Amino acid sequence: MLFVYNIFFFFFFLFFFFFIFGMYFYMFDFFLIMDYNFFSLNSSMFSLIFIFDWLSMIFLSIVFLISGSVLLYSLDYMNGDKSIIRFYFLVFMFILSMFFLISMPDFICLMIGWDGLGLVSYCLVIYYQSSLSLSSGYLTLFINRLGDLFLIFCIGWCFNYGCWHYFYIYSIYNIDSYLIFFLMMACLTKSAQFPFSSWLPAAMAAPTPVSSLVHSSTLVTAGVYLMIRFNMFLIGYLNFFLLNLSLLTILMSGFAALYENDLSKIVAFSTMGQLGFMIFIILMGCEYLGFIHLLIHAIFKSLLFLCSGFFIMNSMGVQDIRFMGNLGVQNPFVSSCFLISLFSLCGLPFYSGYFSSDFIIELFILSEINFFYFIIFFFSIYLTLIYCIRVFMFLFIMNLNMNFISYSSKFYMSFSCFVLTIFSVFSGSLFFWLFDSMYIFIFDYYFKYLILFFFIYFCFFYNIFFYINLNFSHFIFFFFGYMWFLPYFSSIFLVSKFFNLSHLLFNLFELSWTEYLLSLQLIKFMKFKNYYFNLLTMNTFKIYMISFFIFIMLILIF
Repeated sequence: MLFVYNIFFFFFFLFFFFFIFGMYFYMFDFFLIMDYNFFSLNSSMFSLIFIFDWLSMIFLSIVFLISGSVLLYSLDYMNGDKSIIRFYFLVFMFILSMFFLISMPDFICLMIGWDGLGLVSYCLVIYYQSSLSLSSGYLTLFINRLGDLFLIFCIGWCFNYGCWHYFYIYSIYNIDSYLIFFLMMACLTKSAQFPFSSWLPAAMAAPTPVSSLVHSSTLVTAGVYLMIRFNMFLIGYLNFFLLNLSLLTILMSGFAALYENDLSKIVAFSTMGQLGFMIFIILMGCEYLGFIHLLIHAIFKSLLFLCSGFFIMNSMGVQDIRFMGNLGVQNPFVSSCFLISLFSLCGLPFYSGYFSSDFIIELFILSEINFFYFIIFFFSIYLTLIYCIRVFMFLFIMNLNMNFISYSSKFYMSFSCFVLTIFSVFSGSLFFWLFDSMYIFIFDYYFKYLILFFFIYFCFFYNIFFYINLNFSHFIFFFFGYMWFLPYFSSIFLVSKFFNLSHLLFNLFELSWTEYLLSLQLIKFMKFKNYYFNLLTMNTFKIYMISFFIFIMLILIF
């Protein structure tokens, strides 16, 4: 336990260290490169390289802040677990992999962190060793392995350029479109964009501190971070293609969170929508604004996960929001932290999420965008507001629906929530004060009240959609609640075909005459030949006589 205390203060020190030096590098436009060349082969350099610029250092500072809070939170949450050493070891490996991913601008070195995140996330998802955790871990591993495959294609393609460094590829103006396509597909799988979104809710089988770390600032943001690094190549039809996928992801996550009753999965769906939100603004050419929103979102989303874990642990492991209620009276402090993060997710004015979200919306209004995209974008924001209000109603307004709930005070859990709450309140205004390359937009009043107009207008749609008993309401519930049947197509639909093929082959080769006619007869023939040559080597008189008569018969025949 003393070791975890020291690790928490060490990570907190690393947060201040990287944040201060990151701002120093930003103000004076510095960057630091450390390179160690191993060898060169056919004009290709194999080297270990680290780069520290303001982008990577500020991102690392937020990762260390959230990691320290999560480790302190785990002292209470994982108390009594027999495999606590394995848990902390996996979390440290996860943080180390994220450090390699952020600080290594080389595709081969990037695979250390990229593949490490996928492998450690699989080990953490199956941590509880149940059948549900195993199936969720397999789904997480398979889709992340698909992203690794695309990144391996990028490494192979970079043999054409003789180098795997970011800044070398930046200088190539006629870069091949296949390389960027493979890279963007890897980013989509890692950031759980459509159609690779099914693994993100399944990864909630991991312990809540891990979910807070994975879904806020580490695994799911790896693809967004890589997309920020390569934003200058996102042009033409590829940009248009990715723009459609990000809008589909935002819309799908909003509907799925609206029909979901599992508290942790609702937060996971909100993460998926926010990732689509970041990718959308990056594709519009504002990569640094997307990066600021990534940092702000990481802080308040990790707080949202930690508070949700507190509620779930004190509700005897029940995650259904329909069995919760009146939580503000039972634990006012954690409920206040939860509401602050929830209001930041809604974009309520003067909370941290408001600063970046409102800026993105204003920039979107001023851009030359299709009216269809305009409607879908604002409808998705409306869905975010609606499912946040739904969670608020179930957790804090409705009465308690369970008879046995034991709310106990956990100091380390409460303190880690308090630390993240302070940063959730001030991070939005802090980042916009520090980064001075921003603008002020002036709108007509009807643009400012557009969200309110959408909210009032679609309340009628909401009542019709949920409270009138339609004949196809059951189908609509499954269609939207199960992410447009995406988990089925990602797991059962594909796996069942392979299972049927393996079952057919098993019946054909193992349970039929095929084994007797092929393998067993071959074994018998080999046994006979072995016995014959064994007798021949032992100079047996019978074998020589039989061979002599066979030889004489062959001469007489021919």
